[in-house]
Amino acid sequence: MKYICLIVLAVLLKHAGAACYNGTDTIMCTDPSCNGFCNEDIGCSCASDETKTCMPTACDFIYVSQCCPSGYFWDPSLSCCSDEVMCDPPCLSDEICASVNNVATCVCNNSAYSGKTIADFSPSLSCQSNIMVISVSQCLLTYLGYDYTNIHLLNETDSCNIHYSEIINNNRVESMQLKVQSGWCGNTMMFDSSKVYYKNSLYIGIQNKSVITVKPMLFNVTCSYNLTIQTSLIYGIKPVESLHSLAENGTSSFALTMSAYKNPDYTSPIQAEDTVEVGTYIYLGLFVYNADGTAFSLRVEECYATPTSEPLDVNRVYIVRGGCAYTNDVESVVEENGKTLEARIKMSMFSFHNQNNVYIFCNATLCPNSPLNQCDQCRTVMGV
Repeated sequence: MKYICLIVLAVLLKHAGAACYNGTDTIMCTDPSCNGFCNEDIGCSCASDETKTCMPTACDFIYVSQCCPSGYFWDPSLSCCSDEVMCDPPCLSDEICASVNNVATCVCNNSAYSGKTIADFSPSLSCQSNIMVISVSQCLLTYLGYDYTNIHLLNETDSCNIHYSEIINNNRVESMQLKVQSGWCGNTMMFDSSKVYYKNSLYIGIQNKSVITVKPMLFNVTCSYNLTIQTSLIYGIKPVESLHSLAENGTSSFALTMSAYKNPDYTSPIQAEDTVEVGTYIYLGLFVYNADGTAFSLRVEECYATPTSEPLDVNRVYIVRGGCAYTNDVESVVEENGKTLEARIKMSMFSFHNQNNVYIFCNATLCPNSPLNQCDQCRTVMGV
């Protein structure tokens, strides 16, 4: 019994860690009789006979599995070929390294999803300013009996269905991008007083197997975007441009940019080193990028100036109120508002007493393009 125990122990020790190849069935590439070389197309072989494979002592290939003869795998920690399956780069968190056609390959680790059901399927959705990105776990879908390569919108046009593999949170996922645009490839758009919603439906097919245990999946994708945006521009003696974007609870917002210009055609930006004299006209240009211009227009509701960088400062001078020029204190003209994704405002520069800078803040919304909304019209402001 002791002898048997020793044999078992020896076997366990042998496989407890990988060891470099030291057999005689395959010649080393460094052997003088071989004088081998390695090529990514054919692997490592002897110069005297390219049909004869050899065992290398170094591997510089992108796909390291090509370095070693069939049945052996490159071990980067030992810098040699070993009979233990080694994947380089390492497998992801829901994968294991296995020999597939004598090639070390990362495959799905089904034990990681043991007991999972369709109730555990939770796609990842990223709502960006101009695209929606939906991502699904390749291994989980495979375990559940689905085919992650058979994924598409109900509109099956090729241009609508571009999906690709990527790695998110150390898991391999299949991702698809959808444009944020009303009517694009079946997109529907809805909105309320504060947000706009873009919706579509995604189909995932089942695996082509003789025994079918699941049915195709269809789920809805929805991204919401804030209609209200705030931006600010710090300027006075040396005005500068600023960019501000808001996000809220997994939803998204469009980026609103405000710039100050010297000339009425809005082509010569005021630089940080420039000075602006009191009484000089300056021109504010506000722009929203990547928003759906067929469905919305940018409407600047109000702009005001304060002597501090605090937007809640009660000491303020209004430039725009209710979407139109407010000239009680400062001369201003709203040249364009509520017609496109750009707004233009002309104002006469001023200063606060004993203050070097003027801080300007603007609140804007994306106004749905509808005659009923009158995006370019003035609105009465209480207390004016």
